[in-house]
Amino acid sequence: MKKLYLILSLICISFSTNVHSQDGWFWLNPLPQGNWLTDVEFTSNNTVYVSGYGGTMMKSTDGGINFFLLENKESASALVFLDHLTGFSSATNGILKTTNGGNNWRYIPAPVDYVHDYSVIPQTILYSIKDNRVYLSSDLGESWSLSLTAYPNNTFTSIHFPDNNTGYTAGYKPNLFNNGRLHKTTNGGVTWDTIPLILRYRINGIFFPNSNIGFILTYGTRNLIMKTTDGGFHWDTCYNLGTQYSNIKFFNANSGYASFNTNMVITTNQGSNWTNISTDHILFLKDLSEGIGIHENHFYRTTNLGINWIALSQGFKDNLYDVTFINAQTGFTCGYDKILKTTNSGINWQVYSLNIEGWPPFVENIMFPNENTGYAGIDGGRVAKTTNCGLNWLVFKTGQTDHLHGMTFPSVDTGYAVTKYGSCIKTTNAGLNWNTLFRDTCYYDKVEFWDNNTGFTSGYNHNIDKGITKITTNGGMNWLIQYNDSINWVTDIDITEQNDWYYSGYGNYNGSYYPGYIYRSTDQGKTWTHKVFNGTFYSIYFSSALTGYASCGNNIMRKTTDGGLNWFNTYNLSYEYSNSLYFINDQTGYGIGHYGQIIKTTTGGGVLINVEPQSYIVPHTYNLYQNYPNPFNPTTKIKFDIPKAMNASLKIYDILGREVSVIVNDFLIPGTYTFDFDGNNLSSGVYFYVLTGEGFVESKKMLLVK
Repeated sequence: MKKLYLILSLICISFSTNVHSQDGWFWLNPLPQGNWLTDVEFTSNNTVYVSGYGGTMMKSTDGGINFFLLENKESASALVFLDHLTGFSSATNGILKTTNGGNNWRYIPAPVDYVHDYSVIPQTILYSIKDNRVYLSSDLGESWSLSLTAYPNNTFTSIHFPDNNTGYTAGYKPNLFNNGRLHKTTNGGVTWDTIPLILRYRINGIFFPNSNIGFILTYGTRNLIMKTTDGGFHWDTCYNLGTQYSNIKFFNANSGYASFNTNMVITTNQGSNWTNISTDHILFLKDLSEGIGIHENHFYRTTNLGINWIALSQGFKDNLYDVTFINAQTGFTCGYDKILKTTNSGINWQVYSLNIEGWPPFVENIMFPNENTGYAGIDGGRVAKTTNCGLNWLVFKTGQTDHLHGMTFPSVDTGYAVTKYGSCIKTTNAGLNWNTLFRDTCYYDKVEFWDNNTGFTSGYNHNIDKGITKITTNGGMNWLIQYNDSINWVTDIDITEQNDWYYSGYGNYNGSYYPGYIYRSTDQGKTWTHKVFNGTFYSIYFSSALTGYASCGNNIMRKTTDGGLNWFNTYNLSYEYSNSLYFINDQTGYGIGHYGQIIKTTTGGGVLINVEPQSYIVPHTYNLYQNYPNPFNPTTKIKFDIPKAMNASLKIYDILGREVSVIVNDFLIPGTYTFDFDGNNLSSGVYFYVLTGEGFVESKKMLLVK
């Protein structure tokens, strides 16, 4: 056994020094990142944290003047920090905890999912609520004790302790005439008293600046701020909100605010008067002057309660729908009312606005048959054309009136376009005139042509709830119609340089996700083969005959290197899916999406992940389960959890510590993995299976009996 333990220790040392980078993709716009932002947390020493989807976290140590991205991908979207080092984030059946300022997070199993409040005098105690229960922790979240259980049909929505002894928790019960529910403790949660309330509305938030003066937010039939001055026994309305609010906080006995999304009211005289604050951002206050505002994936700073804002995110936030490049430096993307051009590989983008009468249009696709001539499809059935590499654009009408969802020009003069509501049109004079090839009641998203005559379009037939593909070999005079029983909606199509055809999409919801599909044809659509995945696809692009990429969101990008026969995951920093992909070569490519998201890779998307998890639900810690069956003969299943993207290995050793099998040794994404181990070539006896990750190693014993 000593030999085995020695081997395990050597594995840990060698593994920790040989870790592949996860950063196959990086942000071009907006900067410093482009994921949707969700929470802001101030600490007492000018440290500010901003969190978002996909494990995004930014940090400032100068009160929000400058921010930098933290490299971890573990924290969730909601935050509570006790000081500049110790903080908590939400999780499922537990919490995430950091003690080094957000650089690393550790999952702690718990009966709660979030730290709702804390008090620090005379010691630090954490408080949380879940359903109809209140929990306390006096060891910084390492363990939790049940403090209060209300009736099963009661629900707690808010909790606040002004000190270690006095605390209040509030919520509601399903009663038409007496919804509000309020409990109070004066001995640190040892016992609780129910405070009788006659409220025909629910309590959505609570805060006590001290043990006697407190405020609640109600919602339902009336949305009010109510105040007590006798520890919660009597309440008076001090402000009619008019709409639902969920958060209330006071900085001292006099000054505080209530908020919900972009709505905010403040008081400086203990609730006697309240003032509305008008802002387009969700505002998080450090005090009654300074704060951080977040709006989608951008964030801002104010020092005068939102009268003026300083942008902390750089770049634009228009929704982007398509991207193309004409060489390694020069490319175009398009979105709402705009075409954007880069001449330095995406570092900077110049905006070209299309001056079109009426409602500002959506520019939904863009493509260049050569370096000077380009076309862009616009809603309202219009096409913009440039002959000087995007410096000027002329807009032509096509005779259609709805969205031009897809467009392709196999040559400078000949082009095809499809509309959202069932039309396919064609031009043979470089976009000046367009003829209708067909019109039906299907929704079409994309169209691609191999040459002027041969191509296909795909979309969705809502009448029969099936994906539809139409193929032509004579320039659109005739079309072969194909229906797909698996795919409901075809989201993207592509034709490779070897004339292989692909389309991607998704099927019916199966209770957990919408299964994704990628179809491939090597005979111009006569026959198709397909792959099924547990994730929806939104865009697909082949950089060469063998190498292709497909975007499916949730920090994942799919990649093939054998012409679509096999697809593997690569780790993607963008939580959102990409509306469009474009690769200059097999290594360098771009993805664009909503809220101005532009990502780029120069490494082919990063490390190729060869192993598919059984479940994409992200576990919060490593787990190595006991094999089943055990004892076994000759096969058994081994299951383990990986909480974050990393290199990991699962190996089998005999009783002498000799390696007898390598089940997996690869870069893995977060998820649950199950492998079948076959001991047919081994003799009966005791074996050890060892899971190794970044800073983690665990082994379990199994018995082979023949």
